[in-house]
Amino acid sequence: MAKPKQRWSFRKINERVYELRAMFKFANTRFRFLALTDLHWDSAHCDRSFLKKHLDYALAENAPVIIVGDLFDVMQGRFDPRADPETLRPEHRGSNYFDLISATALEWFAPYAAILCLITPGNHEASILKRNEVDLIDRLTHGLRTQYGSPVLYGEDWCYLLQKNNRSTDGIGNTKTKKVFLHHGYGGGGESSRGINQHQATRSQWQADCFISGHIHRRNTDHNMITSVSGKGNIETTEQWFVRCGSYKQELDCGWHISRGAAARPLGGWWITTEMTRSKSETHYKMFPEQP
Repeated sequence: MAKPKQRWSFRKINERVYELRAMFKFANTRFRFLALTDLHWDSAHCDRSFLKKHLDYALAENAPVIIVGDLFDVMQGRFDPRADPETLRPEHRGSNYFDLISATALEWFAPYAAILCLITPGNHEASILKRNEVDLIDRLTHGLRTQYGSPVLYGEDWCYLLQKNNRSTDGIGNTKTKKVFLHHGYGGGGESSRGINQHQATRSQWQADCFISGHIHRRNTDHNMITSVSGKGNIETTEQWFVRCGSYKQELDCGWHISRGAAARPLGGWWITTEMTRSKSETHYKMFPEQP
């Protein structure tokens, strides 16, 4: 089966801003990238077969992948009070715990090196960096770039992804930008709010067409219409999406998860799809989430 032609490019603009350039040759065509959070890849509770299924979907169509925090679980260090032997995989049992995780992660993610674009930290990676001075994301992204030629970059804890949509194949003419805000997330995501109140707080502080987060291991979306007025006095409406990615960690048998009154949660990330249409010589780009 032939590999799909490259329709996208990825680069860093500055420490907080990255560019994903997508090419649209014909009207009524779509482009999408896969947004993931909370893989907790090294936990024994990570559903790696489900994660692999989604990554294989992206690989089959050469779609870029963005991971927004907690790729790693890393709670089994010698001095970590959260350590639980039941969540420690056999291949990570040893005195060089972080080294074993780094080596096996590089091997596991290597087949996806060509489509991994951006990995940002979550609270789990930040905790390890603070307490152990070990940067697992830096190790992984550096290994993928130097050993496998990956375009992947190590992003900041919050950052913008500018999706530059081009009608021409040379990436020069007729560019329209969708702004995507990336932040791993915060708060508890209880049964009543399910994280929606955090969307409201985010909207009051950041501007974007799409917000992507995770952290609370819930999976939902919040769709809004934003009304404004142009400098010429025209009333305009734009769509705004809040996309909360679920985890890939099966937590029904996780003692800490159950002890706080939580049960099983939906798993998986989201496709972030952009559709290009033409009407009256105008080009329109509509961005929306889809199930993987």
